Amino acid sequence: MATTVIGTIASTKAAQALVNELVKAGFKKQDVEVLDGPEKEILAQVVARGFGEDDAKGYAQAVSGGKTLVVAQAPDQKLDQAVAIIERHENAGGQVSREVGETVQQVEEELSVGKREVATGGVRVTTSVSEKPVEETVTLREEKVAAERKPADRALSPEEAEAAFQGKTVEVLATREEAEVSKQARVVGEVAVGKQVAEREETVKETVRRTEVEVEEIGAKKR
Repeated sequence: MATTVIGTIASTKAAQALVNELVKAGFKKQDVEVLDGPEKEILAQVVARGFGEDDAKGYAQAVSGGKTLVVAQAPDQKLDQAVAIIERHENAGGQVSREVGETVQQVEEELSVGKREVATGGVRVTTSVSEKPVEETVTLREEKVAAERKPADRALSPEEAEAAFQGKTVEVLATREEAEVSKQARVVGEVAVGKQVAEREETVKETVRRTEVEVEEIGAKKR
């Protein structure tokens, strides 16, 4: 619980000195302020802080007469200290008023819609190796060497005879063909994996909460 204390100070300069001392004494800066403005505005500001309309009129008239109002929100444990500081700064005929009050906040929720990605399924492509027997017929050629003796009876010329009596070796080699296997890899099909992107609109329905603050006058009481 906090108490609103209002001091009527002689001048703006004196009011600022009071504000500085309250802050130095440990009061929060946002809880200490100087009220100024037209009489109607002062009246509304004082009433808004929990004071009765008659008291508010007195403060508004004091401001119109050249006074300055300093308002402080003091917790219960520091209330007496706030009053003592304000009283030291008031001129003769000034007054200090206090009103026990509590701030009620009006709260309202706001809807914020974001986006997140979730997995919805997909495709996994895996390659494996399988084997199957194949066969192919090929014709292979094979040679054989044969030596055959044949009877002969013919005369040789002197040149042929000379060559015939020279040492000579003749070789004839036979060959055969063997099957030679080689393999060639060929692409016979492809699987393309990709994603198709589509957009859709979705309306999000939700409820948000809001507090309503009702103000009911039950009669102001000055302390």
